[in-house]
Amino acid sequence: MQQSTTTTTTCDVIIVGLGPTGAVLANLLGRYGWSVVGLERDEDLYYAPRAVHFDDEIMRIFQSAGLADDIGRTSESFTDMEIILRPGRKPVTRSRIGSQDRRYGHPGAWWFHQPTLERHFHDGLKHYPNVTPVYGCRVTGVEQDAEGVRATAVQRDGSERVFQGRYLIGCDGGKSFVRREAGLRLESADFDEAWVVVDTKTRSGEKDAQLPANHSQVCNPAQPVTYVPMAGPYYEWQFMVTGGKSEREATDPYLVRQQLRDFVDLDKIEITRIAYYKFHGLWANDWRNGRIILAGDSAHQMPPFLGQGMCSGVRDASSLCWRLDMVLRGAAQEKLFDDYEAERSAHVREIINGAMFLGNVIQTRHRGVAFLRDWLLFRIAGMLPFANKAFADKANRKKPLAAGFCGWGHRLSGHLALQPKVLREEQGERVLLDEALGHGFALLARRGCLDSQHAQLERLAQQVDLRVLEFAEDPTSPVLGDPTGALQDWFDEADMDFVLIRPDRYVFDAGRADQLGRVAERFLAGLALVRHSNQPQGVAA
Repeated sequence: MQQSTTTTTTCDVIIVGLGPTGAVLANLLGRYGWSVVGLERDEDLYYAPRAVHFDDEIMRIFQSAGLADDIGRTSESFTDMEIILRPGRKPVTRSRIGSQDRRYGHPGAWWFHQPTLERHFHDGLKHYPNVTPVYGCRVTGVEQDAEGVRATAVQRDGSERVFQGRYLIGCDGGKSFVRREAGLRLESADFDEAWVVVDTKTRSGEKDAQLPANHSQVCNPAQPVTYVPMAGPYYEWQFMVTGGKSEREATDPYLVRQQLRDFVDLDKIEITRIAYYKFHGLWANDWRNGRIILAGDSAHQMPPFLGQGMCSGVRDASSLCWRLDMVLRGAAQEKLFDDYEAERSAHVREIINGAMFLGNVIQTRHRGVAFLRDWLLFRIAGMLPFANKAFADKANRKKPLAAGFCGWGHRLSGHLALQPKVLREEQGERVLLDEALGHGFALLARRGCLDSQHAQLERLAQQVDLRVLEFAEDPTSPVLGDPTGALQDWFDEADMDFVLIRPDRYVFDAGRADQLGRVAERFLAGLALVRHSNQPQGVAA
């Protein structure tokens, strides 16, 4: 790299873009103690929502970042989606959204108002003196060598700044500058549909009791519409662009108001935004070039029909942060980042394909196809509640990882671990399981089952920061209590004595007590362990 006389800020990780993905990643890395600089081109949070939904896995990630309580107070859980064939008609069917049993510790589906949500993320950063957000800062250059990566940026006053880090994460959205500078490209799934998104707020500042409480899809071939009752006084309608309208025609305020009249009393709402979107299905074939790594919309973009766009970016942050921690500490080699790409890319592609399928079902304009859809899929499902429930249960089941850092020796490998309430005897309190597991790797076992495995446990403890916990129905310190029997049932159903859980709460592997040695071998081989250790460095100007 060329030398520069510009004052350089040095840190461990540079994050370009502090939208949801970048801000969550900064919070998570802040908890690990690494010095982080987040570069955001906007001077303030964006005023309008783009995403509207997150699920229980995402709330669990917010929990790991210490944000769940605050976010829960300003978000609203929900359970149902309705299918309507024409405005003003009764639903032909209703489906459950998200897991209903809180198996992951939280309600399965949530509405939120994105500017409010992002305020929680940015307020969270204030708790970490090792995390420095820089607003109004546009990145103009990125370069790397064997020692690190450098980002050059210009602030609103025209001054230039240079940031030197060990890794740079591009979270700068669909038009990512970082992706372009790194020579990484997006591949299209050939899904491009234009919609107009209309955001509104009630004039009363309260929920409108006259508006439907449930999310709905209006599957009218003449005009497909999505209705979203967001948290608080915010409501959103999405109208598919029909009849070959241009962006200017489709976003004409008069036309938009006419479309809204079928759904709401216009005197009761204020239109806060009218936006024209092209919904895409895109993903990066490569997510990393050396020390530059992509996450969020810079790596993938998807239609909104499953509500998983922002969720996928938050999962990227959760999957990447512990890998960064391991590599930065010298506890694993950079090969661990290849597993990040393989794991997240496969997961994202599956979600994109599912979103495109659902989008094609919802937005078909062919009346004959719509007639068959309405009768065979919607009406029959509405008349057969058991079939509807079975379909919803399957659709809401968490998809396991198809690739990545897992042992693959047990059928639970790659699945998200359960999170019931457990009893911490020393504090005498019930907490969600993750609060007991800590922020690193955790080995959870039945009490006494690993008494003969001290050598294997010692071997693991010498190589990696691992918390070993046992549970029982009637605990004594330091054994966890299982007051609901959920852990006992989970272990019985899975035929296991122990489960090795990653920091992002996916199961690495599981098995009977005598299988711990083989799991340890796969685990240590996967980390490609090295012998030196590094410490977090402070942010230096």
